[in-house]
Amino acid sequence: MTTKEFPTRDVLSTITGVLMGEIGGVYQVLNWMTGESVYTHQIPRISREAQPVIIALHPELAPAIAEAENVTQDNYTTWRDTWEDRYGLTIAVPKMTIAEHERIDPLSELAEKVSPDRIAARSAVRSAQ
Repeated sequence: MTTKEFPTRDVLSTITGVLMGEIGGVYQVLNWMTGESVYTHQIPRISREAQPVIIALHPELAPAIAEAENVTQDNYTTWRDTWEDRYGLTIAVPKMTIAEHERIDPLSELAEKVSPDRIAARSAVRSAQ
């Protein structure tokens, strides 16, 4: 199994849905796990896919998922520090297999969430300029 070390705060942000650092860290974790360039609207779905994969490798992280319900804007640094003390500063993350991750075209997935006429593809925006 191929793994890569990521900051604990980014891994826990990914599996708990509570941002404990910069959003760029979540992108890095998910991009690595999927081998794709993840779009913002894909983060919730792919994080749900990633959670059991990471927990299977690190079952000791499971309590953090329940604990994340107690995290607020006022106490997140205390929780972040608690988790980093408990789990260390980095956590090894595996790549997801085809059975663990459903590859969906980002624009198609976005079209399922919003009206297609509200989607501005990069090439269309550039050609309009």
